[in-house]
Amino acid sequence: MIQLCRVDGRLIHGMVAVTWCGVYKPTVLAVVNDEAASDELHKTTLKLAKPAGVGKCLVWDMEKAIEKLNSSKYDKEKVFISVATVEDAYRLAKACPKIQHINIGPEVEGTKGRVTEGKTEISDGVYINEAKFKLLEELHNEGIEVFAQITTAMPKVEWNEIAKKF
Repeated sequence: MIQLCRVDGRLIHGMVAVTWCGVYKPTVLAVVNDEAASDELHKTTLKLAKPAGVGKCLVWDMEKAIEKLNSSKYDKEKVFISVATVEDAYRLAKACPKIQHINIGPEVEGTKGRVTEGKTEISDGVYINEAKFKLLEELHNEGIEVFAQITTAMPKVEWNEIAKKF
């Protein structure tokens, strides 16, 4: 079962490893990122960041993730997915009907880090532009829960609150 797909530009870091995995207690942490999947050092680093208690950390490119998540192989697992961008979450959710919950966290742009210019803050520290909003709106309209939340201890910003900002 896919528990959650989280957008977070850092993929795996303290918040994902401790907070999100601590609450969801996944058996599989799946990182879906073409760049990381094609770079052995990056892939190894991500796997080393696997939190205690999580059985497996898998790093897949988008194509492999779609194939694996649409198979029945992980139906009995508790799968937490981490992607870097709203576009990746959109592409994955459109191809994998099992994804029913998307959490928007902070994206990063290469070495620039979090870029806020030309974007709207939808939650503390989470910014998206109009194009990303439209992608998320489409997923919401298809029945997928879309919300923004930095950590599980912070307030969850539901879709209706996000939509009011655009």
